[in-house]
This record gives sequence, structure tokens and C-alpha cells, in this order.
Amino acid sequence: MKTYDDALNWLNYLCTFGIKEGLERITQLADALDNPQNFYRTIHVAGTNGKGSVCAMLDEMLRAQGLHVGLFTSPHLESYCERIRVDGENISEDDFTKIIARVKSCNVHCTHFEALTAAAYLYFRERAVDVSIIEVGLGGTFDSTNIITPEVAVITNVALDHENILGDLENIARNKAGIIKPNIPTVTGATGLPLEIIRSVAREKNSPLHEVTPLENVAVNLRGDYQRFNAAVAIETAKIFGVNDSAIKSGLERVKWAGRFEVVQTSAGVVVIDGAHNPHGAKALRQSLDKNFPQGRRAWLFGALRDKNFSEMIELLFRPNDFVIVTPPDSERALAPEILCAKIRERGIECVAVDDNFAAVNRLMNSVADVKIIAGSLYLIGAVRKFVRS
Repeated sequence: MKTYDDALNWLNYLCTFGIKEGLERITQLADALDNPQNFYRTIHVAGTNGKGSVCAMLDEMLRAQGLHVGLFTSPHLESYCERIRVDGENISEDDFTKIIARVKSCNVHCTHFEALTAAAYLYFRERAVDVSIIEVGLGGTFDSTNIITPEVAVITNVALDHENILGDLENIARNKAGIIKPNIPTVTGATGLPLEIIRSVAREKNSPLHEVTPLENVAVNLRGDYQRFNAAVAIETAKIFGVNDSAIKSGLERVKWAGRFEVVQTSAGVVVIDGAHNPHGAKALRQSLDKNFPQGRRAWLFGALRDKNFSEMIELLFRPNDFVIVTPPDSERALAPEILCAKIRERGIECVAVDDNFAAVNRLMNSVADVKIIAGSLYLIGAVRKFVRS
């Protein structure tokens, strides 16, 4: 493995094996690499939505405290290097290639995400970070990140998503509660049945549970009404970790997180880019749009994955006079635009299907609307965000 493209080709090859539950392979990989995840402090972040924003806030807060911080998130928007960061800087393509080659040389049959997880853990050790913030990929109990013993476990919220893999709401909550460790504090913003399940697991494991609610008055450098909730989760986590009030305030004022109610001023007008990809995220996006851009017509670039509850997303997102352009996300799981467009038209909403992402963006930018929105899948906004900003 000599080039960045070689690393990407191997990772793409691993994608063919799909998602496989279990911690056996990642444990083998970690053992082969001398368990790098044990050489620094960690914070583990799970949840249906808001994980990335909470991780980004914590990253800024901890760095404001003077700590050397690693950050592992997924998926990426424009480059794999976004997934592994140290002190706010993406891993370089050269270092990414070297670290993936180290993982490949272990000769452990693993999945795509397991390889990336092992690479992140190894890179953080080699960069001698003080602490790493680790975002769960899927679920919790059997997610490949779940071989760490964090100083704080975080479950942002619990809602229906990935039902084909995780099951109903009760099973999803139990899966996410799988990151709770004995005698380690847990922070959550969950409500209802998921909160009851998290409380039960926390009691069983003697984990001090910190329940949070949205903050009314908080200065955070991320747009979107839902960030008040994410900020509450991040603040409580940071306090448990020992971060002082000044660093918390500074972190919230400096935080940036691409693709989460990201407002871009273009020659064609205001464009909002948001990674809403499930009903819970769709509801939060609609609320933020109604608050920030209540008047006028909206034009959408929308795409969804076939394993998502796109019917409910359609109900939550669109108003009767909206105009929607449907295009496929950059994923093998993309829902055919024609199927999605037909569902939208059933609700009496004007919709067209465009197979080419960039042709779809051009049509969006040339549409007559007071605000233009790109949403439905992180794989979609990742594919078109750079084009929109340029």
C-alpha cells in the first residue's frame, strides 16, 4: 500500500463485506496493534442524532482547556481524512495511508468500519493525545468502538433509525445503552421509554446517570434550534471530565461542524445544508427552518437511503408549496429517485427526479425560492457540499 488511493481501494473492498455485529474482529485487530486505545483517556458518544455536534463541541472545549485531543467521527463529507483528527486538524493523506497499511498488515479479516476504528485508535496513540473523543458508528453494544473504557459515556438521544439492523425503539435503546460501563458516569438527553431503559442499565452497572434538558440561553457557534440540546449534553459531559467554565464557554463560541444547519450565502441566495437523515433529524430541521426562515418558498435537493423511514421524513419536512428535486446519495444503499419522487408527489408537492447530483445542484441553484435546502442523507450533502460552496 503506497498511495492514498491504495488505502481507499482497500477500504472500498472491505465495504463488500457489509456490517457484521460482534467485537471479536476489532478485539483481534487491537491486540495485534498492542491495544492502542488503552494509552489515553476517552469519551464515548452514542445516540441517534447529534453525536457529531456534541463531539465537535467537546473537542473545542477540551482543547480550550489545553489538552491534546483526538477526534474520531463518521461518516465523512468530502474526505476520509475528516474522520480522524488531532487538535482540529484532519489526518494527512500520507499519514492516513501509512496507518491503514499498518492495520491491513495485521491480516485480520475485518469490516470497513473496524479497520477505520483500529486506524484511529493507533493514530491517536502515535500522536500521544491526552484524550480522544470517540463517536459510535452504529448502535453501541456491538459497535467496533466499544472496546474502550471511557471516563464518560454519552447517549445524546434515542429515536427510530436503522430499524432493519437495530430493531424497535426498545432494542435501539438497549443497544445504545451498551456503551454504559460499570462505575463510569453516563450523560444522556434521552426521554420516554429509552430514558427508562438507560436508567435501568445505569443502575445495574452502578453508573452515575446525568440527565439533561435543552438550555434556553446558551451561546453556541452552530445554527439550528436543536443545538441547544446538544450543547446541554456537551456541557454536562465536559464538567464531569473536569473542564472549567471558561474553556466550556470558549469551546461553544468557536465550534464548527459542517453540514448541520450550515447556512451558505451564494450568488443564487441562501442555501441551508443539513445532514437530517431520519425522522428525528427531519423534525429538528423543520423546526429550525420554521424559526429561521418562516416565510417564502422553499426549494429542496433531497435524497434518502432505502433503509431509512423516508415516508415519515417526507411528512415532516415538506410544505405544500415547496419544490423538491430528488437525487441519489453517493451510496450503494441509495433509494431510486423515481420511487422517492413518486412518494413526494402523492402528497401534492411539486417534485422532479434528477439522477446526476451536480445537474441536480444546478437545477436547485437556478430555482426560484427564498431559501434552498439540501438534506436527506449525509452521503448526499457530502457529495454536493463542496460544489455548492464553490
